[in-house]
Amino acid sequence: MATMDWTYPESNDEGGIFEIGRRLTTALGRVPDVTRFSYDPREMMRTTRQIERAARGHRLLTGFQTAAKLSVETERYADLLEAGTAVTVFATGAKPTDPRLARLDYRELSPSTRALANQWFLVAEGPEPLVFVSYEIGDDALFGVGGAATPGKRFVGFVTDDPGVVELISASLSNVYGVTPPAPPAPPAPSAAAAEIAASIDAVAESDTLTTTGAVIVAIGRGDDRRAFLRAAAIARHNQRAMVIVDRSAEGFSSPYGDMRGDDASRPSPLRLVNEATARREGRNALGVYLEAARAAGLEAGGWFPNKSGGDGLAEAIRLFSGAAVVLPPEAASPSLAERLRGMGLENLTRLLARPVLIAR
Repeated sequence: MATMDWTYPESNDEGGIFEIGRRLTTALGRVPDVTRFSYDPREMMRTTRQIERAARGHRLLTGFQTAAKLSVETERYADLLEAGTAVTVFATGAKPTDPRLARLDYRELSPSTRALANQWFLVAEGPEPLVFVSYEIGDDALFGVGGAATPGKRFVGFVTDDPGVVELISASLSNVYGVTPPAPPAPPAPSAAAAEIAASIDAVAESDTLTTTGAVIVAIGRGDDRRAFLRAAAIARHNQRAMVIVDRSAEGFSSPYGDMRGDDASRPSPLRLVNEATARREGRNALGVYLEAARAAGLEAGGWFPNKSGGDGLAEAIRLFSGAAVVLPPEAASPSLAERLRGMGLENLTRLLARPVLIAR
């Protein structure tokens, strides 16, 4: 579905509605079927009442401008709610406390004289989809003050049953959450594998006390991942520290960050940690399971892909994320030649990292 900027132009005159029409034409790829109107308070009120009656028992989005205006209409909107109408109201100010409006979806807005959500409008999604939008123009000092017939008030807008316009404006308003956004969805239940790993943390005997501040860095992707993770998780829990899980499987010919798309919060950046969803999207399923296990165990954790190999990558993780200690898999006690060439010999690591280096057993 196309999107559109519904903000009224700064010119703040009747001609601005033609700019709204131009944007609509661009968004739809055709001329919309609308009826434009200029200020007539009696006609606008009649239109409002007709739409409210028609939407009874369906979904209705309404712009009241201010909470005070909604309070005046409490009786009418309580009746709509009682009839099973799903009502969403947009306005500035706190939601009225009348218990009859308890089920009303109220979106408290920041003040604006140009934003669509702050205008006088109704969007009925059934039984016959219909939109009424009235932009208040003129003196900003009068915006939202008094009734429609207040001297000096000026409005311009349109009425339409064009399905494309109704869908476009409904989608735009549905994405306006006001000053109090909805609570984020609950995280999914951990997988069986992650839950089993999380439950195994308590069986780890080691609970080293850290004297340095910062996160517990644990290397996975080479060697016995499970034992390294469990030791690091036990340390993190004992010391109430966060975990940084460095996925060394990302070491290779190319950067794990590809085209450095780190400006997009849903994609990895070398300067921030990734969550389990991002890890899986990047094809790092093992990292995803360990992040999920950390969440199931109530630990704060994030994943990271090193840009450098071995010791240099771990040193970079310490620098970026304030590492307090590094946990390695059991194989690190007798590293292979290839690992030593990557700087993973214990003597080199101790010198390079300048942090406690702990080996899982």
